[in-house]
Amino acid sequence: MTAVRRWVLATFILTFIVIIAGGIVRTTQSGMGCPDWPRCFGMWVPPTNAAQLPPDFEKYLKVQDIDHSFNVYHTWIEYVNRLVGALLGLFAIIQAALLFKKRKEQTQAFRLALAFLIIVILTGLFGAIVVKLNLAHLSISVHLLFALALSQIQLALLMCVTNRLFKKTAGIKMRKALFYMLIVVFIQSVLGTMVRMYVDDVSKQLHYEQRAAWLAEMPIAFLIHRSFSWIVLLSVFYITWYCRKVAALKKPLQNLLGIVLLSATTGIVLFYLDMPAVAQPIHLLLATLAITQIMYALLNTKNTTDLLKG
Repeated sequence: MTAVRRWVLATFILTFIVIIAGGIVRTTQSGMGCPDWPRCFGMWVPPTNAAQLPPDFEKYLKVQDIDHSFNVYHTWIEYVNRLVGALLGLFAIIQAALLFKKRKEQTQAFRLALAFLIIVILTGLFGAIVVKLNLAHLSISVHLLFALALSQIQLALLMCVTNRLFKKTAGIKMRKALFYMLIVVFIQSVLGTMVRMYVDDVSKQLHYEQRAAWLAEMPIAFLIHRSFSWIVLLSVFYITWYCRKVAALKKPLQNLLGIVLLSATTGIVLFYLDMPAVAQPIHLLLATLAITQIMYALLNTKNTTDLLKG
């Protein structure tokens, strides 16, 4: 079982690498670097210079939304992103195969591994839709939701194979507070997605230049997102204090507080330092980690009343 646990952990880490890779694609405007799917310019391995483009390359370039010219930088960033996604698919297949052998004694773990594999496949197929729709806002947001679902399913699987799923106890009110905290952080993430949509539109109009002007007009979505961050921060401070005497929640909530503070810091950097590209994927990663940390606390505990039922 040790080998299975290590593989599940490796797949969990790889899931976040995929999320980071997707964030880099967005921040570098490389989403249409490969304007077709599953190939790239009709090739399994994309060109490294314009001379290697196929004769009919113009039919691919005309669907791009940047400058309709071949950009090897964008092409290979998107291509590496696809390779990392394909690697995650391979890891998911092996993971499911490993747990298939132990499905009788590890039924729950096998079901989670199967669910993860199905979502990985759907995420990959939906990637084709994202390309077909030329990076439409809704398609990108749905794609991100797929990635978020993957990370949480894999977290549950990791806790299952390490025998930490619902093993500790916490009061009903404390677990309810965690659930409400999850809703608050998710709402903030949705607001952040709305800001990203606005930034995408403005940056496209400015040909992805003049980064200082991307949030210059401070749209209502940004103002709400910025103000709501105070609610998130105060809520995390409160829940950390409220659950300070619960051993099972103390460390996860301290981690959550650190993640939220870092996320707020990257948000400040994005606004006041003219949207530096490196801060965008970090901001996305921290939002995902915040949700994951709350889910870890929920999955690690059960209500104390459950003991009476047992």
